[in-house]
Amino acid sequence: MLDVLNEISNTSNANPSAPESQSLFEYDMLQMYMNTSDYHVTDKIAIHQPTIGEITQYGEKDFFRMTAALCANPTSLRLELWDLGIDWNKITEFQLFTMVAPQWEQKQTEILFGDLDFQKFKLTTKENSDDLVMVYLPDISIQIDELVYLQIVDYLRFMFNIHPKVERAKGKTTKEFIIEGDRMDKAAQERLERMHPEKRDSGVLFRLISSAVNHPGFKYKKNELIDVGIVEFLDSVNRLRLYEQCTSVMKGIYSGFVDTKGMNIQKETDWTQDMYSGD
Repeated sequence: MLDVLNEISNTSNANPSAPESQSLFEYDMLQMYMNTSDYHVTDKIAIHQPTIGEITQYGEKDFFRMTAALCANPTSLRLELWDLGIDWNKITEFQLFTMVAPQWEQKQTEILFGDLDFQKFKLTTKENSDDLVMVYLPDISIQIDELVYLQIVDYLRFMFNIHPKVERAKGKTTKEFIIEGDRMDKAAQERLERMHPEKRDSGVLFRLISSAVNHPGFKYKKNELIDVGIVEFLDSVNRLRLYEQCTSVMKGIYSGFVDTKGMNIQKETDWTQDMYSGD
């Protein structure tokens, strides 16, 4: 299963540059933006929102590989699961999490979960039930069942805008066709990186920071970003993008180059609008 983790960052749909409203739960955006406290899933499980400085020290690619692993779904890892003899259509996201999370050491996940050590969880079933539950052996009162898992993964996915696609298939032939396609895509990507190492991804966060600090409307200096939470930074980048978009629309309207028929002018020119409602 360790080999599976090496591929997660390439197979998961992680794009922290564009907010989407696909959350199962509701969050206080002001609290996330201000980042004054950790998010408590339970009274004993909390998620820390890292700062740009903390992610930089951790290493951007390693950090997002780890977060993508914890946020992965069976479709993200269908090739690796298939090679392990597991049909991705027949495994739940929680079951996958119980396999993936314990592969990460506490020192690797402490940037998000502090002292919590996923390698010390034991997978069992609830009393008088077949439902799976992860029990923390140092403190059996700390447990992760499917509901707690959903709260953990939903918060992480919302914070980093990681929304892995879900694709299911029926019939052995169809499944094998899809797997073979994934295998060919993986081989082609590896071949491209070997032949053209200069084309390897420099990192989404790096590109966003580089773009933002060179934009005249961005208020932070490079050294000031160290203490800025990832939610605040991504919000600032996307608010700038929305501002530029609304400004372009306004200029187009006043110059007569934009057809306003059927357009909600107030919304299309309001750069203070809600970016998270999904409306």
